[in-house]
Amino acid sequence: AAGMTVFLTISSMAVAMLLGLGVALLRLFAPLPLRWLALAYVEFFRGIPLLLVLYFLYYGLASFGFEMAAWVTAILGFGLNYAAYESEIYRSAILSVPAREGEAGRALGMTEVQTFRRIIFPQALRTALGPMTNDFVALFKDTSLVSVIAVHELTKEYLILSRSSLKFVELGLLTAGLYVAMSIPLGYLSR
Repeated sequence: AAGMTVFLTISSMAVAMLLGLGVALLRLFAPLPLRWLALAYVEFFRGIPLLLVLYFLYYGLASFGFEMAAWVTAILGFGLNYAAYESEIYRSAILSVPAREGEAGRALGMTEVQTFRRIIFPQALRTALGPMTNDFVALFKDTSLVSVIAVHELTKEYLILSRSSLKFVELGLLTAGLYVAMSIPLGYLSR
């Protein structure tokens, strides 16, 4: 169950990072209608509870005949939700790089894409790493939500064992200890 928790965290964060970067780039550099769509995406997913996203993807889409495995639903739901937050982290980090950095790249004969890839993005990534680390650890803890859609992860295992043994406190403390023991190294790893 702990392995599933780590797997969901890493997979979901990868989806969130890739999608979030795309949304951030749309918000910064795309034509105005695409910027509005990217903004709508961010506001939508930041405005609704993650649990609702998981319920909709798992139960709502199934009612239309589109069924996914619970773990796929979890990765997609977390990825879509956290991408909205990641995109804002990337966007603010990119905007924090001084404009003169881009001007220097263009003065050296680089194209806009080369300037962004070689000068702007590496500096922005350093700025974004701190908040990304926080999101990574928050996502790790949020994986407990997938116990409601039949993913057998750490919290689900706690529920099963505590109900059968009636040792809610002891197993709750043990589960909390496992979360702490795994989140600290994940935080260091992401740093």
